[in-house]
Amino acid sequence: MRPQRAPRSAPPTRETRSYEVEVIPGLEAIAADELRRRLGRAVTVEPGYREGLIPIGYSGDPAELLDLRTVLAVYTRHYFAVPRPKALLGQSAFDTLLKLIAEVRALHPRNAFDTLRISAAGQESSVMLRLRDELARATGLADTAEEGDLLLRLRRAVDGSEGWEALLRISPRPLSVRDWRVCNLPGALNASVAHAMALLTRPHPDDAVLNLVCGSGSLLIERLAVAQARIAIGCDNDPAALDCARENVVASRAKQIRLENWDAGALPTPDAWADALLADLPFGQLVGSHAANTVLYPRMLREATRVTIGGGLFVAITQDIRLWEGLVADAAADWTLETVLPIKLPFGGGHLRPRIYGLRRKG
Repeated sequence: MRPQRAPRSAPPTRETRSYEVEVIPGLEAIAADELRRRLGRAVTVEPGYREGLIPIGYSGDPAELLDLRTVLAVYTRHYFAVPRPKALLGQSAFDTLLKLIAEVRALHPRNAFDTLRISAAGQESSVMLRLRDELARATGLADTAEEGDLLLRLRRAVDGSEGWEALLRISPRPLSVRDWRVCNLPGALNASVAHAMALLTRPHPDDAVLNLVCGSGSLLIERLAVAQARIAIGCDNDPAALDCARENVVASRAKQIRLENWDAGALPTPDAWADALLADLPFGQLVGSHAANTVLYPRMLREATRVTIGGGLFVAITQDIRLWEGLVADAAADWTLETVLPIKLPFGGGHLRPRIYGLRRKG
């Protein structure tokens, strides 16, 4: 009689934890799609309760959340059934806070966190000041009123109950801050927005990709982070922008990217060769002006029409909405407008409200 084989042990299951994913308002659907695509059955995307926030339940490895590309930040979320923040100084609640902090720190190298910041209503109250002092003492982190490495947000429970919620960012800086961005320019595109735009071109390794007015290279670098390309060219007629883009391209280790000093309104290339075009058009605020855009935009769209293959995609972002939409309407014989995505970009104390446009070349 053959001995029976011992049953194979099942992989350990993780507890489903509550998280909150912060995104650029308007990109919620794209970010939710990335969550499902990357995390599979381990994630449950829950109904949102405010723009720019996606609550999720997640039972997988928290380290996987650090690889998300279309989000600003991810916070682990814990509910405390306490009527006032003062109760968070009690032994049980305080120990829970320390446990949450230890779990986040364990996701990173030992020296990743130096400072601690608490963001809450009434954060200068005596209770909050004491909580900050006690957490700083217990964790060895320096309390700061500026942007801290370890960011803890406290708020009343969003379901209207009496309790409070603690949200702890799981990374020492926003996930939209990329390692490759070693050179920055005024008006440079947020990397999570650039990644979302790259996804809208439906990337394929055989694509010939052209990034018009490439600036510091955000769009092209994020496009190559999604998939390889047969050709990947960024063009700009500003030498300083191209120098900045070169620094970022080197830091990104994207070998395929070629940068050219070309006028986007008079490209020295053949007709019908590009599968996908990307452009962060000058908004006419930090970069350019509306008057300049009235000259640049028509020239650029004509060249885009000339160099894009039939069925090719052109994804662009601008806040000069009336001008761009008028030009796209006039070019209806050549382009089909497939996507209009209004978003809100933080700017100063408020927001810019550009739109992302997805065009498909006819023919």
